[in-house]
Amino acid sequence: MVPENNNSDYAKKAAIDLSEIMSNNKKDTFENINRANKGELFVLHYLSMQNAAVIPSELSSALNASTARISTLLRNLEKKGQIERDIDKNYRRNILVTVTESGREHAKTEMGKLQRSMELIFIEMGEKDTAEFIRLTKCFFELSEKYMPEFQGGDNIK
Repeated sequence: MVPENNNSDYAKKAAIDLSEIMSNNKKDTFENINRANKGELFVLHYLSMQNAAVIPSELSSALNASTARISTLLRNLEKKGQIERDIDKNYRRNILVTVTESGREHAKTEMGKLQRSMELIFIEMGEKDTAEFIRLTKCFFELSEKYMPEFQGGDNIK
């Protein structure tokens, strides 16, 4: 059920303002953050956090991406020597994926850079604005899941 409000002009203006922010140069920032969370770095970070090999379908679920997308990511990471794929000796139909030491170090370095960048942004924003930003961002994404389900998850990862 959509909330009713006699004066929704502010909401129309806010939607336009947000679209303009997202479509200008700031769009690259959002895409870079999203790419870090959905691409090779995410796979390496996920594998680094596991204490065991994982099957590609587990990565597909965690990444919310198609198995084809995961296969592409894994192929690229394997070429770089950052992961290894082996046949599961207990169930030969499965491929087991593990992170190499090189991949683990790369993930640690890049995640550290990302973390530090976010910390610097939040320091400059200040504690009060940061808390408000986090609160509002959570609210925005919770409501977007409710009102924009067709845009959630799926295979729109490039």
